[in-house]
Amino acid sequence: MNGGETRIVRASAIGGPAGSMHEMLVTIYGARIGSKFDLGPDRHQVSIGRDPTADITVDDDSVSRLHCQLVRADDGWMVEDLGSTNGTYLSGQSVQKSLLRDGELLKVGSTIFKFLTGGNIEAAYHEEIYRMAIFDGLTQIHNRRYFEEFVEREIHRGHRHGRPLSLLLFDVDHFKSINDQYGHLTGDYVLRHMALVLRRRVRREELFARYAGDEFVVVLPESPLDEAMKFADHLRSKVTETEFVFEAQTIAVSISVGGAELSADINTPSQLVAAADAALYRAKQRGRNCVSR
Repeated sequence: MNGGETRIVRASAIGGPAGSMHEMLVTIYGARIGSKFDLGPDRHQVSIGRDPTADITVDDDSVSRLHCQLVRADDGWMVEDLGSTNGTYLSGQSVQKSLLRDGELLKVGSTIFKFLTGGNIEAAYHEEIYRMAIFDGLTQIHNRRYFEEFVEREIHRGHRHGRPLSLLLFDVDHFKSINDQYGHLTGDYVLRHMALVLRRRVRREELFARYAGDEFVVVLPESPLDEAMKFADHLRSKVTETEFVFEAQTIAVSISVGGAELSADINTPSQLVAAADAALYRAKQRGRNCVSR
């Protein structure tokens, strides 16, 4: 899913007078996460593609040799697709030519760049590096590392105060078939759009995170398992009701969900996940697109 290697070359040093505006691209998903490319005042055009001569080389079969380019305009930087095979995406939308705005996500093949601009670009870059430590670049929800820290705290709190804690583990039904039939870019879209739809259903005190690949977790403090399973079925229904359309192709998407709750013999995140994973297996045995405990 992460694509091939992203190689950034001919990057100039970040500098300039205090208070002046600077721009950069930062790789937030794909190979070499955290790599940065400075769009300094001496630059007026930057090419992105698979060709080694591109200013930003993305070694990924889904990327065209010269895929897109950034062009400096009077009001900022424009991104322009160069007739690529798989398209150029800005904040999830296919674009031919569009102005880049601070914080927007530029997707080229399986690689996602974030465009940063401002007077203190180094501070913005380091803030983005910190964010990448706890958020997943593709789905923009929390990642496994943050999940494990969060659920460990909740397990300790649940045991200490005798409070309920439930965990839902789910994945996309037949996700490999989606990738095989439509391609990995469609698979990326399914994960990203599903996360966007479902994260609106999760409350602030709860946690929705990408666990691995097409596996996701929802941590529900203060929720007994009966209540959590009702919520699990709500999430399942929401996915089946959602229309997934990518490059004019409609993709049928459903999820299977397993639920587990904290008990006296569960003391670690891995034990709680294992209990939910066993329940997820039972959901798949029942025919998928269902929930199990």
